[in-house]
Amino acid sequence: MLYKAFTDARIIITGAASGIGKELVRQLIPSNPEILAVDYDMEGLEKLQREFPKLHILQADLSKKLGNEQILAWLSVHWKSVDFCFANAGKAEFAPAEDQNWKEMDQLFQLNVYSPIQIGMAVRKLFLGANFRLIITASAMSFWTIPGYSLYAATKSALLQWARTVWLEKKGNWLTLVFPIATKTKFFETAGNDIPKAFPVQSPSWVATAILRGASKKKKKIFPSSLFVSMLVLNRFFRFIGRFYQLFEYQKYKKWLKKKSES
Repeated sequence: MLYKAFTDARIIITGAASGIGKELVRQLIPSNPEILAVDYDMEGLEKLQREFPKLHILQADLSKKLGNEQILAWLSVHWKSVDFCFANAGKAEFAPAEDQNWKEMDQLFQLNVYSPIQIGMAVRKLFLGANFRLIITASAMSFWTIPGYSLYAATKSALLQWARTVWLEKKGNWLTLVFPIATKTKFFETAGNDIPKAFPVQSPSWVATAILRGASKKKKKIFPSSLFVSMLVLNRFFRFIGRFYQLFEYQKYKKWLKKKSES
């Protein structure tokens, strides 16, 4: 599908070697933009570049502050402006709250929270006056709690509260947040061994399509799942919906704990 908003645009995509980021690349290519694909997985980036030879690639670990500096250094040499940045890189943590990786949580917050905020602010400063839009992949867990994701949910909730403040200051017309539900990517594999998948699950292709449609229309919030939006609205009036869903997920969580203890 061709997107007029992205034709000949200069676009950064982080977390581009897999999942939603990879789908964003594939769906954007027909619109003929210039794309800088960023990921820590160099092998995945090189494979993506073989598929799309015009793609620019950059290996960077965005769980470290130097990661953003690498992107900015590349931009200052190669481009004179950026139109869109899809800050999609992120990582999950799944475990009971007391077992979460709190000692290294600064790396998770750097990757999930600080990095997308920092790159957006830095690109705007680097190219003053440019028509730039930052699109950050947040999560449905910014609104809806699920057992096992205390640390991950904390990062995504932080993004939402930061964005709400920026929008409230009336200077955030350059900012978009995306709230996907569970997606069929390596998300669950990296979060833990055989962890329960929250219901429902969407394909990365559908999520990428929803992101591009919303970003092209300059939406502040993008919800790839209409079912999730319906549940949010209905839960305002019928609180049992949220409680029933969380009980449903808690039962899956208990089964996972039992299976883990027996292994």
